[in-house]
Amino acid sequence: MILRLPVLAALLLAAAPAMAAPGGTDSIKTRAEAAAFDGTILIGESDGTYRIVTVGADPVTPGAVWRWASITKQLAAVLTMQEVAKGTIDLDAPVSRYWPEWRAPEASRIRIRDLMLHDSGLPQPDESSPDTQGIPSFYRTAAASPRESANGYCAGPARAQPPAKFEYNNCDTIVMAEVLRRVTRKDFEALVAERLAKPLRLESLGIYRLSEDAAKHVRPTGEYASLDPLLNMGVYGASGGAYGTIADLWRFDHALMRGDLLSAEARETMWTSEKSNGFYGFFQWIFPARLVGCPGEVRVVERQGLIAGIELRNYLLPESGRAVIFFSRHRPADYGDPWEAKGFAFDILSQVQCK
Repeated sequence: MILRLPVLAALLLAAAPAMAAPGGTDSIKTRAEAAAFDGTILIGESDGTYRIVTVGADPVTPGAVWRWASITKQLAAVLTMQEVAKGTIDLDAPVSRYWPEWRAPEASRIRIRDLMLHDSGLPQPDESSPDTQGIPSFYRTAAASPRESANGYCAGPARAQPPAKFEYNNCDTIVMAEVLRRVTRKDFEALVAERLAKPLRLESLGIYRLSEDAAKHVRPTGEYASLDPLLNMGVYGASGGAYGTIADLWRFDHALMRGDLLSAEARETMWTSEKSNGFYGFFQWIFPARLVGCPGEVRVVERQGLIAGIELRNYLLPESGRAVIFFSRHRPADYGDPWEAKGFAFDILSQVQCK
């Protein structure tokens, strides 16, 4: 189960690691240990180089495969914006234009934009009937594939009329992936492989299937670890089904910021956000941060990931081309709130960007 993320305001083509860069590795490790962080941190530089810091009593190897959880939604956003840039998808068109037979009651009113901003009003998977262990049925082993869910559970009675109040919802990305399949005639896994993994040489990147061996990833050690074997990773699809190394996520981030995946115009459209909706853009948060040591506000693009006992953060700093990625196998991970100028992640972002 991917637990819901808080609403803000209310709420790596790389080779070897860089040898010299802002924010010394030793001090970053010291700060991480002070926060009882258990996992891997990657600091990416504008030239594509990176450093990896491993923290914990039993360190995770730098090349370990992790579930990317909801960071998968960033991949979905990029693939969608590629189609928008081609003119094959209109952000303000209803889903029914691309999927006329979609069974959702509001199919003719829910726009592509509404899916991307989580204001579609679609049913909430986290509220599906729980089993005796408290796991929503949507995420269990016998659950439906993402494609089946898009026209099944996610096409059920509307939670609210679109455009609805923001509510983080995995159905939005699952339905968006089905729209992409109908427009491109390729499923989400194939698009990720063809447009991201192959050209960027992301050899570890893949999408879990219903029959996938769930043991092939870093296992959690803290709270919620007992839930780990109960989830079927194949149900998540575009909402949270990607896996790979932390270095391959950096390579994706670097390519995105460098302009290899989207034009500057398409990228800025994806990264447009407003305080009124919690600084949420298309499947990610974009907010100004007052980092310590920087002369003014710094734009931060953030994508969080939570699944069972794994807690991830992917922070992009577009103006400098840097990124800071945190992969924790222990929950809760006390990242703090960078948009509120406090906490562990805020300290590391300040150290990397401003000193």
